[in-house]
Amino acid sequence: MLLNELVFRLQHYKDDSWALGDDCFLFYKIKPLVDQYAEFWSLRDNFAPGNVFELGIWDGGSIAFWFELFHPRKHVAVDLAERDDSPYFTRYVEERGLQKSISTYWRTDQANRERLQEIVETEFEGPLDLVIDDCSHLYAPTKASFEALFPLLRPGGLYIIEDWAWSHWEEFQEPTHEWADETALTRLLIDLVEAAGTSTDLVASITVYQGFAVVERGAESEITLQSFSLDEHIVRRPQDSSKESDRAPSQSGSPSPEEPRVSAASPR
Repeated sequence: MLLNELVFRLQHYKDDSWALGDDCFLFYKIKPLVDQYAEFWSLRDNFAPGNVFELGIWDGGSIAFWFELFHPRKHVAVDLAERDDSPYFTRYVEERGLQKSISTYWRTDQANRERLQEIVETEFEGPLDLVIDDCSHLYAPTKASFEALFPLLRPGGLYIIEDWAWSHWEEFQEPTHEWADETALTRLLIDLVEAAGTSTDLVASITVYQGFAVVERGAESEITLQSFSLDEHIVRRPQDSSKESDRAPSQSGSPSPEEPRVSAASPR
């Protein structure tokens, strides 16, 4: 993929016939995902984020991708990996004089709430406009990042969670998969839908594509930064456990017929 003369290797399509060497970004997105983004941003063509915080660097390609699209005042990205910026990314930053506009933080855990907030305080002037989480895709650390950064968004700011649907994709269905025992990230989307249903003061809207979900910050200003908990902004009806235990068995005494099984194929 070419964008403003930058070369992006869409990693899912790599094969032995490709010979791009190191003069490219390794870009871990697929064309259907890029197309979904194009559709979403076409509906928000007046959105111009000045402060962008990204979770997940990989090879720096997504930083360049978003920077070339939005040209924010400041773009900061973090990643847990034990590595440094690639030569191609370093050359991109230096040749365009972006040293003051782009900052990367490697060896940074997305679940470290205090560290994320410290980086925001150090790097940005004013609230965040856009957060993009393309990091672990696991429920607990993704929720921790959300609770750390969502309060720092301005009202109307956007928080993007990529690959929320991984637990529904075919390649994740094997019981031996390393994520077989992980909580589906879908659980966080359900939490967010519940929060939006409780009050639009916190979550104004949620837009869902298969590849990502976008959460719009509401107008609520009274959020305690250090102790913000999404669950405290959700009203749920108490569950009456007796209803389950009092349910009468089927008259035939036979088990209920198995529900139809539905499988969702990955767009890959």
